[in-house]
Amino acid sequence: MRAAVLRAVGEVEVLDIEDPTCDDESVVVAVAHCGVCGTDRSIYRGDYVVDMPMVLGHEFSGTVVQVGARVTRFALGDRVVVDPNIVDDSCFFCRRGESHLCHGLRALGVGRPGGFAERCAVPERYVYAVPEGVSLADAALTEPLACCVRGIDQAQVAAGDVVVIVGAGPIGCLLLQLARLAGAAIVVAVDPSADRREAARAAGADEVCDPSLAQSTLQRVRGGVGADVVIEASGSLAAAASSFSLVRRGGTVVLFAVYPQGETIAVSPYQINEDELRVVGSLNNPATHSRALELLSSGRVSVDGMVTHHVALEDVERAMDLTNFVGPGKIMIDVSGSPRRAATAERMADA
Repeated sequence: MRAAVLRAVGEVEVLDIEDPTCDDESVVVAVAHCGVCGTDRSIYRGDYVVDMPMVLGHEFSGTVVQVGARVTRFALGDRVVVDPNIVDDSCFFCRRGESHLCHGLRALGVGRPGGFAERCAVPERYVYAVPEGVSLADAALTEPLACCVRGIDQAQVAAGDVVVIVGAGPIGCLLLQLARLAGAAIVVAVDPSADRREAARAAGADEVCDPSLAQSTLQRVRGGVGADVVIEASGSLAAAASSFSLVRRGGTVVLFAVYPQGETIAVSPYQINEDELRVVGSLNNPATHSRALELLSSGRVSVDGMVTHHVALEDVERAMDLTNFVGPGKIMIDVSGSPRRAATAERMADA
């Protein structure tokens, strides 16, 4: 099969590799669509370290083409999505019901071969059926939506809250829809890109602004009190630091995005204590895939227009740099329709 393989930092190549094997409790999924995530780009840049060579990609949908002998919930031809976070079930955190913090977690596309490939083997327990009426293209956004559901859970948005979303990319647009569903009275989207601000407005933001105007916008809508909840979803260290200037006393800051490992920001312990701030992270998507699929199926969350570019498997490396695209939102790799221009398996062995 063909797969886009990360051979070294900054080097992805489409190769012919062996088809994945299917054990008794797994299925093989023929990948239809796989979204490009900020995590993929962090790995490509070397900000997030993985073993190489590695088939990246973890936001994917597809069709079951092989089932293991003990698989009971799926049959050939079923349309599915996957939770990519494969845990060991035996570590301290798994035993406490916090499996998303698993010490032995090996995510698809990070610690084991992922969805930038024609086929991917996945344990049955991590596979979810796509509801009728949801296309495979839209279903490929289930994983990022599931992560956003977790983020809103962590934020504890309450009815009537003023919520600021920093970063109005696809993730920001999902978060702001979920914040509204959770009862937020006003949602402000902050982003330096005019295109992304307009995307946020289309997704339901009440206010949009450039980061330089965030303070004055809050002054106008909240009288200078600050937001009840600030969710930082851009991945910018500067934006993460500035989030603490936007939250009210007693409010919550959620650091949602993926940030470079080893980097730090200056935070005032005095402010956190004196203002009794709640500062939380949001990792992965523990037990939120079913809820994400319900939201997509019901239409309560819309992903219309969120994917701005569909590209072939051979374009994975180009998709690692957003400057290659005009007005980028989510970039989707259409694996099942990609032309065949792969290299040989021997070149992967040399990586």
